[in-house]
Amino acid sequence: MIRSVKRYLKRFNARMIHKRIVSGEPVYFESPLEELAFKYIPGRTGFPGRYYAKYYRQNEYEINSDSTSVELAKNEGIRISKHRYNRFHLIEGINWKREIKTPADSGEMHEKRALQKQ
Repeated sequence: MIRSVKRYLKRFNARMIHKRIVSGEPVYFESPLEELAFKYIPGRTGFPGRYYAKYYRQNEYEINSDSTSVELAKNEGIRISKHRYNRFHLIEGINWKREIKTPADSGEMHEKRALQKQ
């Protein structure tokens, strides 16, 4: 039951993104799999539109329309607001935030916790 609802929502989101691109409207959408946000800006009449992308904690850059990341986001992504897209570079990603702890660091943490409990 839940899988069918998720599948339906994915198809619905993909149709809405595609519909807006075809109609020539600006679209903001996100690929949760790649932690990447996209902006589609339509071109003038007769000219193709442009895609821009942002990773978490990074600035915007232009991306090719035939990129696999763009295609994946159009098919699997979700629409987002312009406000969320504009603030996307300020958001910390889940997968990209990695801290390396050495055994010495973890030992110090245990000592601090032990002192706090006393």
